[in-house]
Amino acid sequence: MIFNLVGSLGLFLLGMWLMTEGLKLAGGRALEQLLAKWTSNRQRALFSGILITGLVQSSSAVTVATIGFVNAGVLTFQQTLWVVFGSNVGTTLTAWIVTLFGFTVKIDAFAFPLVGIGAGLRIFFPHERGKALGMALAGFGLLFMGIDALKENFSGYANQIDITSILSESGHETLWGLFIGFLLTLLTQSSSAAIAIILTAVASGVAGVHVAAAAVIGANVGTTSTALIASLGATVNAKRLAWAHVVFNMLTAVVALAMLPLFWLMVTWLADFTGTESNLTTLLAIFHTLFNLLGVVLMWPIEPYLSRFLLSRYNKPVKAHFKSHLDANIATVPDLAVRAMVLELNLLLEEVGQFNFTHGKKQEEIQQVKSRIEQVNVFISLLLKSTLAKEQGEIVTDGLSIAYRLHNACKLYAEAVFLYQSISSSKLATVERLHQWLGAVDQVSHILHHCDRELDQEQLAGLIEKYNVLKKQLFAAVVGEKVEIHTVDVSLQIASLGRRFIEQMSQANSIYKNLALTVAVEPDESSSSVLSLPAES
Repeated sequence: MIFNLVGSLGLFLLGMWLMTEGLKLAGGRALEQLLAKWTSNRQRALFSGILITGLVQSSSAVTVATIGFVNAGVLTFQQTLWVVFGSNVGTTLTAWIVTLFGFTVKIDAFAFPLVGIGAGLRIFFPHERGKALGMALAGFGLLFMGIDALKENFSGYANQIDITSILSESGHETLWGLFIGFLLTLLTQSSSAAIAIILTAVASGVAGVHVAAAAVIGANVGTTSTALIASLGATVNAKRLAWAHVVFNMLTAVVALAMLPLFWLMVTWLADFTGTESNLTTLLAIFHTLFNLLGVVLMWPIEPYLSRFLLSRYNKPVKAHFKSHLDANIATVPDLAVRAMVLELNLLLEEVGQFNFTHGKKQEEIQQVKSRIEQVNVFISLLLKSTLAKEQGEIVTDGLSIAYRLHNACKLYAEAVFLYQSISSSKLATVERLHQWLGAVDQVSHILHHCDRELDQEQLAGLIEKYNVLKKQLFAAVVGEKVEIHTVDVSLQIASLGRRFIEQMSQANSIYKNLALTVAVEPDESSSSVLSLPAES
């Protein structure tokens, strides 16, 4: 019997995972557009969080998306807070779906057709987003099959186990309910899954409604563990949002527990008013919704102070003096991940483009930039674990190509600077000519990222012409100026390294400009401020 129960839970979790992943892949771009356009103030950001979480059935996916947007400068930190708070309310839709359909409708009337249609789309649809939608439909069907199986298996225990009586005898019914809800969320890593299990246990008669109400509060507290785990090694904004999530859930839980008798009176009054007082799962769904709405009411006056406090945290200087758009959590949503990758490459192109040959950087500074390029490759390897549409795959391929050329450019620059230091103190005319050539390389390198493709090619052609003239001058200096062959040899190596550096940078920038058009990234988007709080509307 226990294996059947575990299998039922596994079927439910598999369905939820398929549904969430499918919706993220199918609606990633819509999610991006909704978050970018519907969050101009606190009210709209809150509504966006509720609506989008209801659509994708995953507060984690919405939180990851908001982290991506605040890192990209599309949303302010205050906007993301209210999206996250709204996503907590949006998760209550799962309880209503389970209550209204899982226990009142004959499952096989729509679950099996959904699985069949979804599987058909997944196998035969020609485009990735259609395949992802099929996966979501199949997951939706499996989710309800899992609920039905859970209900059936729980019913087998109803006459054998009376959890309510057992916990009542302990004298700590509410505390045990909290612990059970917290544990369920910790094990499943999904408050929606925990709520569905709690509802099923109540519908099957295994657990009483008051224990279940405490378990619902515990399940919400349990989601803080998911947020904190996701913030480990994450970006600064991810850490801030994780702690905001913790504050929201913990504060709401404490107040709800203190007001639990009064809260339950309100719930039963609403149920009596709507004629659903005999339906225990409906009572719990109402309680779950009111509980999360209470959190919004509590946070409304507190949020400005919480925002200021969190923005004052994690403000240690970032190595290489620029922020990162990369976050392992974002890699799970391809539409957001490719955008983050492009924005990070934009920062790196700016950084490497500002390298000076005539005033060389320290080797440690160059190594820091190379490490950030390697982080892009690591991020791409995480992104490749997700299913990518053809267009996304092409963007990732170009991103790898840019990272490869940037890495080469750093290696060439480091070698050139090292060699140049050995002859830079010389007063020879030969070294002065090399110095002028390197100055021309610096000048072109600094503007490559911001000029159009035609000007890019003109600048590069002019440099190559100067390089050929320099080579002839260096060879002639051995005879005409009696310059040591070693000095000329080193100068030729430096000049060649400078030429190859600018060619790598030109190619990288050319590829990036195509990417920026594809992903619709503004040239200065990555440098926009993300930490300023908007005026209260």
